[in-house]
Amino acid sequence: MLDLNSSFIWIFFLIWLLYLILNRIFFKPINEIITARETKISADSNRQESMVAEIETRTGAIEAQLSQARKEAQQIKEGLLKNGEEIRSRTVTSAKEQAGRVLDEKMSQLESEIVAAENTLEMQISVFSDKIKQAYL
Repeated sequence: MLDLNSSFIWIFFLIWLLYLILNRIFFKPINEIITARETKISADSNRQESMVAEIETRTGAIEAQLSQARKEAQQIKEGLLKNGEEIRSRTVTSAKEQAGRVLDEKMSQLESEIVAAENTLEMQISVFSDKIKQAYL
């Protein structure tokens, strides 16, 4: 059977003592470092998640403002186009009316010149006919 002698007790005692010394000198500081590192990683992870959420919130707000600005710009553009079309239409109508008035003036002036020319020609015809009659008679 197993013979227990004093060396077994000493070995057991030395292993136990080595465990206590290693635990106090080596394992405990390593565990503290690991715990501190896990705590820092957890805090950094939480901070990163909150920053990401804040960035997403700000990005959403900026996108909403940009969308609103685009809508306003489109409305302004449509208003300017409509206003420009109205101005163009009024200008064209005014130009047509003015051209019609000028045409009417020139036509009446031309008609009066034609009448004057006809009268002048009739007078000249009668003068020429009298001259022709006198020349041949």
